[in-house]
Amino acid sequence: MQHVETIIVGGGPSGSTCAWQLGSKGHEVLVLDKAEFPRLKLCAGWITEKAMEDLQLTQETYPHPLLELDIKAHYPKIPFALSWFPTKGKNYSIRRTEFDAWLLERSAAPVANHTVKKIRREGDRYIIDDTFSCRNLVGAGGTMCPVRRNLFGDERRKSRRSRPWKRNSNIRPARTTATFISVSAACWDMPGMCPRAMTM
Repeated sequence: MQHVETIIVGGGPSGSTCAWQLGSKGHEVLVLDKAEFPRLKLCAGWITEKAMEDLQLTQETYPHPLLELDIKAHYPKIPFALSWFPTKGKNYSIRRTEFDAWLLERSAAPVANHTVKKIRREGDRYIIDDTFSCRNLVGAGGTMCPVRRNLFGDERRKSRRSRPWKRNSNIRPARTTATFISVSAACWDMPGMCPRAMTM
């Protein structure tokens, strides 16, 4: 069994960015994902200027094409379009296949191609499929995230609010956490990452 400090389930934008931030602070991280990257991903090709700032990337540092979008909102009985709503700043079209693979590579975290099925708690560690164990577990596996499915049941499955959610086990020592983050389409600053109610 492979033992690490932190396991992130899901290598998409949320998982890879979490791995990048933890790794940059010296933490031991392993990313698990059922897909091999680059992966086919057809949804969510829209990213905002604010999301780029949060991800600390620019048009110069991102190695793939970015197409600037002219986003305008139209509403009944308003005779003009609103260019500042739903997002402020510039908007870009990206290819998720390239975007996700680049973010994961930038994280420099080791990645294991593994489909997570069962997660259980043993003492101060989480055991994943009797193959991996960790003290800290992050669920970043999308709508049907195995972390949510195994540890949180049906709670917040159809979340309609945009806010991080953290729940800790009652039987854990300090500093050992399982985190499940839910983000919905209400997340104006990152529509390219959350086009519909999903977990990240």
